[in-house]
Amino acid sequence: MLTKEECKKLNERMEGTMVRTLGIEFLPSDGDEFKGVMPINSATRQYFGVVHGGAYLAFAETLAGAASCSIVSPDVKVCGIQVTGNHIAMSPTEGFVYGKATLIQAGATLHVWNVDITDAEGKLLSTERVTNYVLQ
Repeated sequence: MLTKEECKKLNERMEGTMVRTLGIEFLPSDGDEFKGVMPINSATRQYFGVVHGGAYLAFAETLAGAASCSIVSPDVKVCGIQVTGNHIAMSPTEGFVYGKATLIQAGATLHVWNVDITDAEGKLLSTERVTNYVLQ
C-alpha cells in the first residue's frame, strides 16, 4: 500500500504534529496493509517504563487515518470518530513497537480498521479498532 517514496513524503508531512512528537514513522508495505513504527521513549512511556496506552491509541489512529486517506480522493477529508483498544501484554521498556493496520470495511462514509501493535519479535502487545468518518 505504501512505497518507500510515499513513506518519505508522508513522514515529511507530519512535521510539527503530534505524530512527529511521538516519533511515529510510516513504513513501506505491500497489499492491503499500512505499517508504522513508534519508539519507546520519554514521549511514549508511562512513569514505570512501558508504553502508555494512550500512545498506542494515537499510533493506531495515525496509521488508520493515513490508510483511509490513501484510499479516498485527495480532496476528501478523513477523521477518526472511534478508537478502542485492548492492551494484551506489557511492552518492552526500550526499542520500538510496530503497527499494522488492516482494512475491515470501506464504505462511502465509514472506514473500519484493525490495528495490531507488536514488539520487535512480533509478539502482540495491543490491538485497536479504529472507525474513520469520510467527509465528502
